[in-house]
Amino acid sequence: MTLKVFLTGASGYIGGEVLNQISRLDASHHVRCLVRDKGKGAAIKETYQKVEVVEGDLDDASLIESEAKAADVVLHLASTRHEVSTRAIVKGLNDTGRQKAGYWLQISGASMFAGPQMKAGTYGEAEGKTYDDIADVEEIRAVIRASPGRIVDNLVLDQDQEQVKTALVPGPIIYGKGRGPGNTRTVQGPAIAEYTIKNGESFQVGKGENVWSTIHVADIAKLFVSLLSAAADGKNDVWNEDRIFLPENGQIAFGKFARLISKAARDQDLIKSDNIKSLSGKEIDQVVPHGSIILGTNAKLSSSRAQKYLDWKPTEVSLEEDIPRMVAEEAERLRDGNKSTS
Repeated sequence: MTLKVFLTGASGYIGGEVLNQISRLDASHHVRCLVRDKGKGAAIKETYQKVEVVEGDLDDASLIESEAKAADVVLHLASTRHEVSTRAIVKGLNDTGRQKAGYWLQISGASMFAGPQMKAGTYGEAEGKTYDDIADVEEIRAVIRASPGRIVDNLVLDQDQEQVKTALVPGPIIYGKGRGPGNTRTVQGPAIAEYTIKNGESFQVGKGENVWSTIHVADIAKLFVSLLSAAADGKNDVWNEDRIFLPENGQIAFGKFARLISKAARDQDLIKSDNIKSLSGKEIDQVVPHGSIILGTNAKLSSSRAQKYLDWKPTEVSLEEDIPRMVAEEAERLRDGNKSTS
């Protein structure tokens, strides 16, 4: 079945990769992308001739509501916390003039599991359990419900599945080079690599024993595309009240992450020191925005739901295998930046 798809975040890291994969499907879905920047919109049109660009931003509530109302599927990949756009999507998908139920696929963040550590300020410690998205789904839902600040996630859980079929996908450490026409760079790994190259040594938060799960950007995008295909095929067993999919392909402690980045930097003659500096949560927040949360907490996931209902499994290289490429790319980015300012 051909679907009308409304996609936000097409010029971003995850959204760009999802758009790239949708363009490769045998099914020729009608895709409309919300894009704020005209230059980025032109790049999307040039790369994907069949994609329609809708000029606007996330605060254009009436536009987003109209697009959601007309769409079979909304892929909201531009933000995990933007309330105005999300409420507009909800309004459009719940419009009484719709002929059939719509689908809403929403990106989220695995930092939802870091609440107790953030409250206690215990950064860099090994804490918390590994959450399985089938066995622990009630506990995961309770975590979201106990976090009123996670408005978008709660709105996903609030939807009547007869009217709006939803899927929430909290991303852990996402790595790899995106293939979209806009941003192709992730956050956590490059942040550590940039610090390492600039300062001649790497860092961890506290003891560096905290652990996050990992997933390649192509694999998390493949999960969204699998959900899109399930909507097109009318697979009803995918859509139920649990509706939470945790993507992962292993786990890594941030202390080990720092050591592997340091090794790759040394191997590439970018630094000379083996030292791993220990920073407090407050210190790292001065270096990386929200660094204490995204580099100092625990977010351990186990992906059972997508494997059971979508036959999805990660196939890309592991984070450990990708680190040398990540470091080399970050070094090149920094060199290019220095050239442009010299």
